[in-house]
Amino acid sequence: MTEDRTTPDGPETTGRDRAARRRRPGIRHVLWLVVSSVFVVIFVSGALVAGMMMSGEPLVAPGWMRERIKARLDTSLSGLDVEFGEIALILGENGTPRLRLGDLRVSREGSAARLTLSDIEGTVALGPLLEGRVQPDSIYLTGAQMRLRRDAEGGFDLALSETGAGGATRQATGDDMGALADQIELLLDTPGLRELKRIEATALTLRYEDARSGRAWTVDGGRVVMTRRGEDLELRGDFALLGGRAWASTLTVSYASRIGDKAARFGMNFEDMAAEDLATQSAALAWLGALDAPVSGAMRVETDREGRLGPMSVTLQSRDGALQPSPGTRPIPFNEARSYFTFDPARQALTFDEFWFDSRYLTVRAEGGVRLIGTEGGRPAEMVGQMRVSEFTARSEEMLPEPLRFDDVRADMRLVLEPFRLTVGQLSLGHAGERIAISGEVRASDEGWDVTAEARRDRVTPEVLLALWPQTFGQKTKAWMEQNVFAGALSNVQAALRLTPGGRPDVFLGFDFDGVEMTLLKGMPHGKEMRGHASLLRNRFVAVVEDGHVVAPQGGKVSLKGTEFVVLDNRIKPAPAELKVETEGTITATLSLLDQPPLQMMQKAGRPVTMADGRMRLTARSNFILKKGQKPTDFPIAVTGVLSDLRSDLLVPGRTIAASRMDLSLKDDMLAIAGQGRIGAVPFDGRYEAGIGARSDGTGRWQGKVELSERFVDEFRIGLPPGALSGQGSAELTVDLKKGEAPRFRLDSDLSGVGLALADVKWSKPRSSAGRLSVSGALASPPRIESVAVEVPGLVAKGRVEMTPQGTLAAARFDRVRIGDWLDAPVVMRGRGAGRSPAIEIAGGRVDMRRLDFGSGGSGKGTPMTLALDQLQISDTIALMDFRGQFDTTGGMSGRFSGKVNGLAEIAGAVVPQGKRSAVRITAQDAGRVLAAMKLLKAGREGAMDLTLTPVGGEGTYDGVLRVNGLRITEAPAMAELLSAISVVGLLEQLSGKGIVFNDIDARFRLTPRQLIVAESSAVGASLGISMDGVYDFARGLMDMQGVVSPIYVVNGIGSLFTRKGEGLFGFSYTVRGAAADPSVSVNPLSVLTPGMFRDIFRRPPPQLSQAPSQ
Repeated sequence: MTEDRTTPDGPETTGRDRAARRRRPGIRHVLWLVVSSVFVVIFVSGALVAGMMMSGEPLVAPGWMRERIKARLDTSLSGLDVEFGEIALILGENGTPRLRLGDLRVSREGSAARLTLSDIEGTVALGPLLEGRVQPDSIYLTGAQMRLRRDAEGGFDLALSETGAGGATRQATGDDMGALADQIELLLDTPGLRELKRIEATALTLRYEDARSGRAWTVDGGRVVMTRRGEDLELRGDFALLGGRAWASTLTVSYASRIGDKAARFGMNFEDMAAEDLATQSAALAWLGALDAPVSGAMRVETDREGRLGPMSVTLQSRDGALQPSPGTRPIPFNEARSYFTFDPARQALTFDEFWFDSRYLTVRAEGGVRLIGTEGGRPAEMVGQMRVSEFTARSEEMLPEPLRFDDVRADMRLVLEPFRLTVGQLSLGHAGERIAISGEVRASDEGWDVTAEARRDRVTPEVLLALWPQTFGQKTKAWMEQNVFAGALSNVQAALRLTPGGRPDVFLGFDFDGVEMTLLKGMPHGKEMRGHASLLRNRFVAVVEDGHVVAPQGGKVSLKGTEFVVLDNRIKPAPAELKVETEGTITATLSLLDQPPLQMMQKAGRPVTMADGRMRLTARSNFILKKGQKPTDFPIAVTGVLSDLRSDLLVPGRTIAASRMDLSLKDDMLAIAGQGRIGAVPFDGRYEAGIGARSDGTGRWQGKVELSERFVDEFRIGLPPGALSGQGSAELTVDLKKGEAPRFRLDSDLSGVGLALADVKWSKPRSSAGRLSVSGALASPPRIESVAVEVPGLVAKGRVEMTPQGTLAAARFDRVRIGDWLDAPVVMRGRGAGRSPAIEIAGGRVDMRRLDFGSGGSGKGTPMTLALDQLQISDTIALMDFRGQFDTTGGMSGRFSGKVNGLAEIAGAVVPQGKRSAVRITAQDAGRVLAAMKLLKAGREGAMDLTLTPVGGEGTYDGVLRVNGLRITEAPAMAELLSAISVVGLLEQLSGKGIVFNDIDARFRLTPRQLIVAESSAVGASLGISMDGVYDFARGLMDMQGVVSPIYVVNGIGSLFTRKGEGLFGFSYTVRGAAADPSVSVNPLSVLTPGMFRDIFRRPPPQLSQAPSQ
């Protein structure tokens, strides 16, 4: 047999073309004319050859006879060309003559259709022959070529020609087996063939074209025998089929009926037929298309008198095949399969009396029924059925230690043929008194298998589950269950499989457990009354405890609710695992549990399990490898937890830690406890860290925020004076702990919300302002403050603090202190006992009296101060250098001092409280040098000075009174210009020589940071008297002065009774304006004619200090 997958003639050949062929001479007409013509000619000549015939030798017709026969055929068969070779007549042993034609060829003019027979023989029926009628009794064909065609509707067309020439045709639908019978009966009903009893064809070539499947087969060397006994008709055929496979197939068909009656019996036996070939021939066999296997079997079917097809009985058997619905799917081999079933075409149903399947992995014996759905095209779209399985055995040397046998198996299935899709609605298996329900779907495509399956079981013991566990799947998980699950029951067991083309199997297993006794890790106490859920998905196993507990070695019972065990990847050898322990119990019990092998957390930390009282809710995680012989170091641990109602005297030695809640963590050998609480009486929000195990060096650190208030000062005994700190803020506190040493600390704060005050110097920081405070030292007894740095608006200080054994201030040494704008110097504060302000020592630096604002005192708690300043700033232009003084702030600033004015002229003085500021009295023995240093004169010498500055108005503003006796002025540019203007030559000579002596100088003025406002001033000597008032602008260096110069004052001074001091009866009015370095002097010569008493009429009024600027 050869298979031609070229699509044969389809339904389009069943109409007009067939009708045309029926109107032309057919095969049966040709055969009848050929046979009858030959027989007639030979019969006419029979007398002449009778003797020869009796000899048994074939009588070969002469050439003229062949020509006569061909001529008759050409006349009778218009449009056909008949060719034949030798014609012989043979008399058989029984005296029956037989006619034989060789090389018969019949062709149609203008057509490729051809009938070819290598040999045809026939016998004549004697009864009709005696009546003068020649009718064949039997026909023997050799080398015939036949074509059998099934169209898309199921109709059959049989023709004695490979090309279909002269075919006898009947259109049939569905599986109407009477179609072929009608064609045979039509042939036998031909008048010339009504006596025909036997037709036998050997060396038959049959081409079967199937339009339904789009395939064609050619069979060589076939044998078909048709016999007729009265009205009974029987047909048998034998075929050997050779194809492109490794085996040969044989086919035997039989047919029996009565002529004129549509009731018939049809049978077929076959051996080693290809399953896919069988699947195309009947809806009942369509499911065989999924197999790649040789199939042997038999089919029996009958039609009733109406031609309706009855039930078909089928027996099938196959060995060494495979399930392979498409070429791209991986074949699934089987050893043997067989089935016995009946097909009912009326119900389109299959009834399986037995279905047997045996493979390396599975043995199944089943029975049941299947319905065919969607068979309009002769091939079902799908099959739906229910099967009862009496034997179900699963085996695998690789996966199962021994075969698994199930009983009372039932299956609901649906099979879609194109594309292949098998859906199992439910496969129910009985096992160990329980039922396993399986459902799923299997798809096949050119890409491969696509499988989805689910299995469920209500309840199972751990032992049964482990017995069902595949040996090649999740063995580390299985081993863990064998070693750590001891008692209890498993319920709601679920399993699932997902396989996609080209992908790896994706497997899921899940189950609930209740009342189980379980060990989470070897060496740890057993968990009791465990309830929860476990699952295995994508090679990851997870077990979650929903309830259960463990009894710790110390502290009592600990809940394990929420605990999880995970095998991260079963494919890895050895498999990585993760343990998450969720606990809740007393702190002691929980720490005792974590201190058991293999974790030994507290031993690694070097801490006792009784390190704190309270309760703990904990989550501990450990990632490790599932292997034997592990050490504690093989279990790295990370812990997070919550401690409630905590109280401990061990976390910070020497201090009691209390908290309503704190968080605990342990990761990378680092233990941390964090949260809000109190350290002693001080609230905090901090974190304690300490290394454990390999990272443990006996140290720890507490770091966080603490309240910065009076409570902090009292708790840590810093030694600040009372009232120095007020309000409440926060500070970052770090405490470093080392075994055997006092804890070291560092405190940093922005001082928000904290008020600072130095009452004796009237300085304070409001709580609303920010700044910076840094303190470091050791929490010894007494505490050591090794570094203090303060930076706030109005105060900058950096130094260290020494404490007395009683915890009070011994000395605070600051390398530099800046207070407001008035102090920038190193400061030492020496303690004077509890409740007393410390004494202040300042050596070097700078103090600005313009900004200094001391307290009012009166409390008797003033601060003594010893100053040795580099500079004491009095005003913008006046400073005392090398200042030395002793002061006390009791009742305000008071004390005595000495220094050099602008570093040039020595003075001495005293400070006394004046309102909210300080008044200063300065004396000097060389007033000329002092005035020159103050840049009031360019050059001067001698004279005694007494200067008093009384604070008024704003900062740096003073009202002053100056008294000088015996001042000698040698250089005064403005005065020289003035004397030159009035042509007092003698005075000029004195000014440029030994100088002009003023016996008395008096002045009343206001000194501000920007101006010197002279209300009145006078300088009186024997040679000259001068008065002056006006303004000197320091900021711009400008002068605007006016006054009177009275020469020969010793005589002219009599007029001062009627004028101002320093003015005579006659004098010259002058002004000095412009830059102080080069002023413009203007003198009115005519003013000398104005008597002194009328002088004020012609000049501006002097400045009034009550109206002068106060800042």
